[in-house]
Amino acid sequence: MPDTASDPLIARNAGILATLQGGKARLPSPNAVALQLMRLVERRDVGVFEVCRVAKGDPVLVGKAVQLANSALYAGLRPTAALEDAVMRIGVSGLGRLAVGLSVVQGSAPRLGDLDLQGYWRRALACALALQHLARRRHALAVSEAFSLGLLADIGQLAMLAALGAQALGDAPASAQRLGWQRRRWGFDQSQASAALLYHWNFPRALWTALLPADAEDRPGELAAMVDVARGLAAALDTRRALEEIPALCARALRIGFDDRALRDLAEALQSDVGDLVSVLDMPVSVQLARDELQRLRQSLDVPAEEPGAADTGVLLAGPLAAARPDLQRALRAEGLSLQAEPDLAAAFERARSWLPHAVVLDADELQPAAAEACAQLRERLGARVYLLLLGDQPDADQLPQLLRAGANDVLPAAASAELVAAKLRAGLRMLRLIEALERERAQACGRQRELAALNARLREEAYSDELTGLPNRRALDAFLAHACEHAVASGAPLSCVLLDLDHFKAINDTHGHDVGDEVLRAVARVLQQHSRVDDMLARWGGEELVLVCPGVAAQGAAALAERMRAAVQGLRGELPSLTLSAGVAQASPGQSEAAGALLRAADRALLRAKREGRNRVVVDDHPG
Repeated sequence: MPDTASDPLIARNAGILATLQGGKARLPSPNAVALQLMRLVERRDVGVFEVCRVAKGDPVLVGKAVQLANSALYAGLRPTAALEDAVMRIGVSGLGRLAVGLSVVQGSAPRLGDLDLQGYWRRALACALALQHLARRRHALAVSEAFSLGLLADIGQLAMLAALGAQALGDAPASAQRLGWQRRRWGFDQSQASAALLYHWNFPRALWTALLPADAEDRPGELAAMVDVARGLAAALDTRRALEEIPALCARALRIGFDDRALRDLAEALQSDVGDLVSVLDMPVSVQLARDELQRLRQSLDVPAEEPGAADTGVLLAGPLAAARPDLQRALRAEGLSLQAEPDLAAAFERARSWLPHAVVLDADELQPAAAEACAQLRERLGARVYLLLLGDQPDADQLPQLLRAGANDVLPAAASAELVAAKLRAGLRMLRLIEALERERAQACGRQRELAALNARLREEAYSDELTGLPNRRALDAFLAHACEHAVASGAPLSCVLLDLDHFKAINDTHGHDVGDEVLRAVARVLQQHSRVDDMLARWGGEELVLVCPGVAAQGAAALAERMRAAVQGLRGELPSLTLSAGVAQASPGQSEAAGALLRAADRALLRAKREGRNRVVVDDHPG
């Protein structure tokens, strides 16, 4: 592990873990087999059969790995019953992450204070499924790894509750407010706690840093943006916050090329897949309830913002003092407002929840000494877009700031004239209408901007993607390799390239037809992508040739990775013909001119040797430069 003194993120992780481990209850934790697997998969030379031998120490994990390999995540592939085949499909690292996620779910406490654990796991599952679909679409991460990362993205929330008790989360309804409150109170927030736990469980740095808050400096770009969108989808399942979360969610999704329509399609895919994955993980979740929440989310994404008319502006008079004033009612009706009066405060609160008025005139005298608490409750139920006016005894200098902080817009004496009350409401509602008009105008402008950005994203993706396999194409490879070479020269870090070629591919086309050949290329691309690292680029170079660029990896490490890929392709089962793969590996030489071209030529030279020596093998170029 890195030296904590030279890495402030690692040092912070250590401090967070020390706080959590010194807390009141046992933290969420993987079992021994999961931790052993996580240590094992960090080795470049680890083989599938060695990993399977360790995994068989947990019979439940074996069954779940096979079940996952046959699930919707790998739809279209032939069912398998062998762990070795399942690991070929999931990937060695994917099995390690699955083991962690599965054991944390199964070992989680049945109850943590007042937290709705079913709701927590429904949102965790939605986040996992969303991140898995985003990873598949963006080719940024193996889908099994993305699923595990999404499942554990907010595990810090459970850890803080276990270690610090109910006060760990505060009472802020919005996630950003909660994170800020936690940092002020504890020195870290639940996202940082999640990152610290995944670091402790040997997740790669690129994965756990993606969980850090959006304003963190050391946070990888695309994967972190995908995590933000997946978390946003999960947060929007909370019906109290759904409509408030949707605009921000759409804006975040647009940054990674997902417009409103793509988000709706994503929500539909989640609704379809949720039952399958609940079964795989044996989660304490009602499948029907999860599907109902996802259906509401889809409907929220479908609802356009409506412009309210003047006659639709509603005012609720709550409490005996406010409801029993006919002069006030006449004055408000003269303003053209829709009016409802409810003397009973409990009934008024329920009516406010169902009716959603634009303004509430509240009898403060009936609420003493809990007026501030009542304001906070109304504000939480009705959101920011409501004008809240209190009538009652004029508060003293200490009470007034407390009421305003709790959510009141203004406070008037109970004997204030109807004209003054109406004037206050008129001014407050005018401001609300102005804000709503500006928000509608901004939403329309953002909608046009989103359409243009989505179009640009689709065009960019088409320009840089191979149509058949979905992998990056030659243009994307050239750009990535040039940047990787510049970084290797500047940093002194190693850089390796693997050129992969399917053996006797022409014979497959000639014997089985080009449709089968195309399916072979797609299947091989999926398998190779599952075995590549997060920081690597796997691209189609042309025909049956693919290129893997491995920043920060020396030739021998890249060769070990290529050997795992070769074995995975040879192990493909199903309706496909027998397949083998040859690979040539080369490492960039320091200070080499035209480094990208020289590196590809060296990898091609090694590939030719592999072909001449009998195919189905990995050869490392031994003539650098």
